[in-house]
Amino acid sequence: MASLLLATLATFLVVPYPNIYALFVTRVLQGIAIGLMMGTGTAYLSALMPQKSTAVAAIVSLTTALGFSSGALFTNTVLLYQDSLVPISYWVIFFLLLGSIGLSIQLPEQPTLKEKLIRLPSFPKGTVSVGIAIALAWSLAGIVGIILPEQLQQYGLPNWSGAMLFIFVISGVLIQSLARKLEARRSLQLGSILLVIGYLTFTCGAWLNIFGLVIAGVAIAGTACYGFTYLGGLAQVVKIAGSQSARVTSGYFVCAYLGYGLPVIAIGFLAENLGTIYTLFSFGAILTISNILLFTKH
Repeated sequence: MASLLLATLATFLVVPYPNIYALFVTRVLQGIAIGLMMGTGTAYLSALMPQKSTAVAAIVSLTTALGFSSGALFTNTVLLYQDSLVPISYWVIFFLLLGSIGLSIQLPEQPTLKEKLIRLPSFPKGTVSVGIAIALAWSLAGIVGIILPEQLQQYGLPNWSGAMLFIFVISGVLIQSLARKLEARRSLQLGSILLVIGYLTFTCGAWLNIFGLVIAGVAIAGTACYGFTYLGGLAQVVKIAGSQSARVTSGYFVCAYLGYGLPVIAIGFLAENLGTIYTLFSFGAILTISNILLFTKH
């Protein structure tokens, strides 16, 4: 409930105040809301389905991936027809959040644990390497959503950032049915391979100005980021977590969002000074070495 209220407040705040200061506050509130929702939502599903860690991981990964991609695509599509700082998609999401609050009130209560209300994320043995894997995977989500659109302007497609992000995420969603059939360890290994192949493909496409390669690379990387790596990693941490699923899942998503945010900041800074393509290839070398090490560990 708290996460939905924060998300609703964040969405409503930016409507009357569409400026950089309100956006900063909005992003902070949304970040807290996501953290609460991912931890408590996964824990709630784990309590309802205690022996089905793979099913829990599938539900969580599918819903978050669809929400992440459809929101970006919806807003970008609206902006093609409505040139506004407050597109109609904001209002649609606001009312959807209000509806979600109404539905959440009707959810059955779960037994309350006699523990502290606020607890730090947990990283038990076996979850650190999984956390690094999802951090590397989600770093590509940040690059596709923020860095790559700069290259798309060369093709006269300045508003394709949402579409590219949708292709990236939906590729992972479509492959999740296959990923669910694999053992978590095997899924993570396959994700490591596809992540590197996809990244190098779309980087070479951007370098050679071949738009088809960019699209293909984004789709391949997406199968790892929101398919094999995401689902396999989440299934692994839910299985390890036991009764501490909220804390362990929160730790998993701490790694994911650090991977989403920090590399993009560094790449953006270096791209301004060294050039985008050179920086992308340099990061590609780091990504490749890291995934080789993770592949052998998994």
